[in-house]
Amino acid sequence: MAENGMLNSASIGIAAALVAAFLALAGGLVGLRRLRYGKPGEDGKPSKKVSFGVVMLTALAFGALFGVTLKGVWGLGVSAAFGVNAALEWVDILEVVFLKALELIIVPLVLVSIIRSFLKVGMNREAGKSGGRVLLVLLGTVAASGAIGYALVRLFRLDPSALKLTSAAANTPTSIIETIEGIVPNNLFRALSSNSALPVVFLGILIAAAAIAVKRYNEDFAAKFATGIEIAYEIIGTIVDFVIKFTPFGILSMVSVQVATNDWSVFATLGGFIGAFYAGIAAIAATHIVLLAINGVSLKEYFSKTANTYLFAFTSMSSMATLPLTIKSQQALGVDDETANLAGTLGTCVGQNACAGLYPAMLATIVALGVGQNPWTWAFGVQLVLFTMVSSVGVAGVGGGNVQASLLLLAMMGLPYQLITLFLSIDFVVGLGRPPINCGDSLIAGVIAQKMAERSRRKAAAKTTALAAKAL
Repeated sequence: MAENGMLNSASIGIAAALVAAFLALAGGLVGLRRLRYGKPGEDGKPSKKVSFGVVMLTALAFGALFGVTLKGVWGLGVSAAFGVNAALEWVDILEVVFLKALELIIVPLVLVSIIRSFLKVGMNREAGKSGGRVLLVLLGTVAASGAIGYALVRLFRLDPSALKLTSAAANTPTSIIETIEGIVPNNLFRALSSNSALPVVFLGILIAAAAIAVKRYNEDFAAKFATGIEIAYEIIGTIVDFVIKFTPFGILSMVSVQVATNDWSVFATLGGFIGAFYAGIAAIAATHIVLLAINGVSLKEYFSKTANTYLFAFTSMSSMATLPLTIKSQQALGVDDETANLAGTLGTCVGQNACAGLYPAMLATIVALGVGQNPWTWAFGVQLVLFTMVSSVGVAGVGGGNVQASLLLLAMMGLPYQLITLFLSIDFVVGLGRPPINCGDSLIAGVIAQKMAERSRRKAAAKTTALAAKAL
């Protein structure tokens, strides 16, 4: 270090070498993503690509390796230490850009997802009762999943205190009353540029309700609007895909900085999260079984007729791709066609117990701890569960659904997004358990909705019989 406080030539050389090494690792991730292997396809090239999950795990390993290297160089002397500090500023650029990209997509993602989901339900008035029962189960189970995730963070004592996070937004509601008052915006543009997603959710519901009302007297306009929303959803979903593809580089940057500036507790946090997450998967599965048993469903028959659906969801890692089997399994269990189709279709964009319930609730609680909040209050717990239900509306049953739900929930809670990058590094590991649970949510929604309808019909028939007997 020079006497005037500027970097000397040695520090600059060390910083340049470290940045070059970091860029080489980033280039290695690009090469790995493009790598093909296996038997040649029709184009003569190897047919298989390295999975995105493997690329993200590799980014985690590269980041850990580079962070350890930075720690080692740091101890070589004053010039080396200042060189590392300078390099870290450049390395951190990728993480900052990735987080800004995540923030950029929040408002359009929330707005369009909410409008689309409510249109899907509201435009099908003829299926009102069946849809209401299905939604009740979907939203009830995702609320329970969020509560399970919240409890598991405390049970497993997940401690993110060693991670360096920025504090939550200054305008975050601090009470239930302030949260309710903040739902209705007084300025459209301020709502769309605020740090809270709640006003955007309100606008989405309001717009969807208006479109449904228009359908009563002008079906053509309502249909065109719904088509426009589908187009917007597809475009925004593609933008989200672009951002997600940048994830390995965000992981490489964040893990490098975290390991270099902290101790190995970052990996203890990740390991604890994996253990807690799969404990949550088991707890949700048990909840599903209890709900089936309470509603008089034969568990032997249920699992014999849904085993292939669960297996396909596990192997395909997509509840959306499993939709035909989800509907077919419900029909085999005696669910009528209308309810089976509603449960299967709505289950791909509402509820999603693992992606939209368990995962985001755990992440939001950990982030709250990381920024110095106390999440172990009834107010925080109630808000978390309620917002988990709301943010579960519109989550796609394809890859990245957990990211969408997490972004929505964190925005509603006024919490920063940084840890999404870190936890995406283990997404391949926790992702294996999500699709079967998400499909199970759709399955039990249809089965239980059918049982509810049958009980309702029996009560109505009994009431009619009783009135007839009384008249005689």
